[in-house]
Amino acid sequence: MLSFDLLHSGTSYLQQSYKVSESFPFKWINKKWREGFHVTSMATSGSRWGVVMSRGAGFSDQVVELDFLYPSEGIHRRWDSGYRITATAATWDQAAFVLSVPRRRPADETQETLRTSAFPSTHVKEKWAKNLYIASVCYGRTVS
Repeated sequence: MLSFDLLHSGTSYLQQSYKVSESFPFKWINKKWREGFHVTSMATSGSRWGVVMSRGAGFSDQVVELDFLYPSEGIHRRWDSGYRITATAATWDQAAFVLSVPRRRPADETQETLRTSAFPSTHVKEKWAKNLYIASVCYGRTVS
């Protein structure tokens, strides 16, 4: 089943393209990057990936960290270079994190990730109290 989330005209996007595939569509993403698109949404169902790319997304650069586990080292290296996580998705055996450099630098760049086997309700409430909000949630395999 493929379902589309809210479609509306209140974005800065100029054009969109999407792909649904049985494996992570790295080649297609690279082709679209060369055409001026950026990943703006990802989702999975079973082992299938759905990726939406848009023109006019407000990013100057973008990379994908794809791993069989959580790509901690790659994410932290990208954070140090000014990238921020802008999309996440996972299958049972892979996790993908899209990191982007915004064209306009945000006032607050605070970002963190949390891996847990149960939804971290208490942790989330503590972060809300510090004005930190959930930007993305994805579920994948739990590794002990």
